[in-house]
Amino acid sequence: MAEVVVVGAGISGLTAARLLLGRGHQVAVFDQGEIPGGRMRSERIGGFLMEHGANSVLGPAPAVDELVAALDLAGEKIPRGAGARNRYLVRAGVARALPVDPWAFFMSGFFTVAGRLRLLMEPFAAARSDDETIAAFARRRLGQEVLDYVIDPLVGGLYAGDPEQLSMSAVFPRLKQLECRFGSVLLGALRARRKRGGQPDAYAPGQRRLFSFREGLAALPHALAGQLAGSLYLGHRVESVRRGAGGHFRVLVRSGATARWIMANSVVIALPAYAAADVLAGVDRPLAEALAEIGHPPLSVVFLGYRASALAHPLDGLGVLMPAVEKRGVLGMLFSSTLFPGRAPNEHVALTAFVGGARQPQLALLAPGELAALVQREVRQLLGARAAPTLVRTRRWRRGLPQPGVDHAARLGRITAFESEHAGLFLTGNYFSGVSTAACVEQAFATARRVCDFLRASCTRTKLVA
Repeated sequence: MAEVVVVGAGISGLTAARLLLGRGHQVAVFDQGEIPGGRMRSERIGGFLMEHGANSVLGPAPAVDELVAALDLAGEKIPRGAGARNRYLVRAGVARALPVDPWAFFMSGFFTVAGRLRLLMEPFAAARSDDETIAAFARRRLGQEVLDYVIDPLVGGLYAGDPEQLSMSAVFPRLKQLECRFGSVLLGALRARRKRGGQPDAYAPGQRRLFSFREGLAALPHALAGQLAGSLYLGHRVESVRRGAGGHFRVLVRSGATARWIMANSVVIALPAYAAADVLAGVDRPLAEALAEIGHPPLSVVFLGYRASALAHPLDGLGVLMPAVEKRGVLGMLFSSTLFPGRAPNEHVALTAFVGGARQPQLALLAPGELAALVQREVRQLLGARAAPTLVRTRRWRRGLPQPGVDHAARLGRITAFESEHAGLFLTGNYFSGVSTAACVEQAFATARRVCDFLRASCTRTKLVA
């Protein structure tokens, strides 16, 4: 019998398990995959480093920092490269560098005069406290041009999503809070800046720090797995969870042709929403159906290596985003070798392109050769490629990132009620408070605290890592 069974060895499950183990709890982690980390995978290919999933951690991320320190990974951290200064956005078929400073951006000529005048009307728009789609919020407060050329590409880059479908409160809660508190996003931002004594917002685009690890983000789940040795069971699929006698849980685990029931005092489901739905179908079918309804449109990652001399573009930035109105074949591209050192051999550069998502799901399902040709065409047109890449790799995720709609808050409420009704059974993952690594780790910390409370262990609420 296990004290806690954690289902899923992605970053959420591994983090929660490590925290619980550090507090003296007996933990067993099961995952059907053969590699820890879920979609957080880093692959070294002939001097290039490809990230199959997340590419970086965006700070401030105190929980990730705490975890990195506990895993003794601080020496492996690498900050954003000095050359990654600019952010590029496509307009009229050209990748244009955008000023980071909001006022310089506003005055840069990127927007039309009509678009700038419409943005200046933002303080006069009526405030709403209820949730709405990102697109509805942006049109109402910022205007169509800002929606098309700022909000839409940002949503595509963060969630591979459609602003016409996603919840404003779920994806951009800080902007929604400014409207609710001050009646205006612009005035709220100015007042918040004055309150900080003129200091920049640590969460502003130009201030947030990016970091990764020398051998990629997979260093984080691999280090976690190393500390869970003896408690981590890869190649083991959890098929169902049932409430057993005496309040315990029965967990059905299958490895190959062998299946067995394991008893546990508590269970943490740290799976994607659609997979959690399958496991929970026998416990709470309405909740399982609600989780299964969360969209996960397909997303493909295309990694390309070029000789540096093959590209006309200096790649002096983080990457380039594509607004939907530009009708490009990709959501965006990261300048991977500029973003972090060690991502490409000498005299070479690396790019990572993202295709599909909610905007063009059918493109993510193209054959690998077609995907490669599509992305190479975009590189020729936007970055001036003069020769073919020396390396091309593709990774297709048939179910990509979760898409939180305007019913997201209600769904979270149902999960809270479910955990109250089924004491000892907990859910965590990227469909709660965000898809970023930082959001997943923060959510895992919160889940571990709830498990500790349930087990009546001596867990502090300020620091979990021993």
